[in-house]
Parts: sequence; C-alpha cells; structure tokens
Amino acid sequence: MEKTTNKRLRLLILTALFAAMTFALTFSVRIPMPSGGYIHLGDAMIYLSACILPFPYAIVSAGIGGALSDLAGGYAIYIIPTLIIKALNASVFTSKKEKILTLRNGLCCIASGAITVAAYYVVDVIMIAMSGAADTSFLAEFFSAKNWIASAGASIPGNLIQAAGSAILFVVIAFALDKAKIKQKLPKLLKI
Repeated sequence: MEKTTNKRLRLLILTALFAAMTFALTFSVRIPMPSGGYIHLGDAMIYLSACILPFPYAIVSAGIGGALSDLAGGYAIYIIPTLIIKALNASVFTSKKEKILTLRNGLCCIASGAITVAAYYVVDVIMIAMSGAADTSFLAEFFSAKNWIASAGASIPGNLIQAAGSAILFVVIAFALDKAKIKQKLPKLLKI
C-alpha cells in the first residue's frame, strides 16, 4: 500500500513539474499577434509530458500548465477552452514506448497541431459571436460567414506557426533525451 502511495506521489510531483515547465515555456517565450493572443512554444512541453507521463497525469499536466499561462498572461477568458484543448493535445501521444521520439509520437505532433488550430478557431468564432450577440442572437452570430472568415484570419496563421514551432522543439528535445536514455533512467530515478 505504501509503495503504491509513494509511486502516485512521485507521479504527481512529476506532473506538477511538467505543468510548471509548460507554463514557463508558454508564458515566458511568447510572441504577441496583431490580432490578439500570442504564439508560444509551450506545446512542446505538453508533447514531451505526454510521451513520458501515464495518460491521466499527462492530460492534467497539459491542461493546468496552459490554463495557468492564460490566467497569468491576462487571457482569463481562454482558461476553460485552453484547459480542454491542451488536455486533448496530450491525449493523442503515447508514453508506452521505450523511446520518446517514435514515428507515432512524431506524427502525433501533426494531429495535436490540427487540434490546436481547429479548436482555437472554433473558440474564436464563439468569442466573436458572443461579443456580437447583444445586437442579434448568438446563433445568428455563430453561423455568420463573416465571423468565420474574420476568425480564420486572426486565429489560424498564428496557431499553425505555434504548432510547427512546438513540434520542431519537441523533436529536438525528444531526440536529445532519447540519446541520453532518459526514458529508461527515469523510472529508476523516481522509483516508479
């Protein structure tokens, strides 16, 4: 019983560490976009945590790290969407392989990037529709082609750049960590 408790505690600590690294890379390395929002490299840590941590811990780490960055960065309106989107980003990767950088996890960068681009695009349309709903109904604003077009220009390019940059950084870090055999050493070091 005590061994299981210690293992969970160590995994929770590692989860908190990855959430902190996600927050740090998201909050401190950001490029403001003219349309609002910012480009960051925090998703690289989400990808990395999802390749090391077991599934439930990875999605918690991803969601919390991203949401805390929105809170600290003045984007509180995005906390709930970010919590969900970043958890979805982590959900496509696997930690069950001996290496971090596998073909599957490399391809998952593309899937995760697609989730980021599509989900934030829809969130931005919802935000625009909510802001215009004072004059008309939310549904009329949501289904307005004008809002979908406006959101595409504001949301998609920045999120594509962010996803590509995070994928490149992930590949570089994962390659280095695999060379150092971190995935094999981590369980022994943490006794998990």
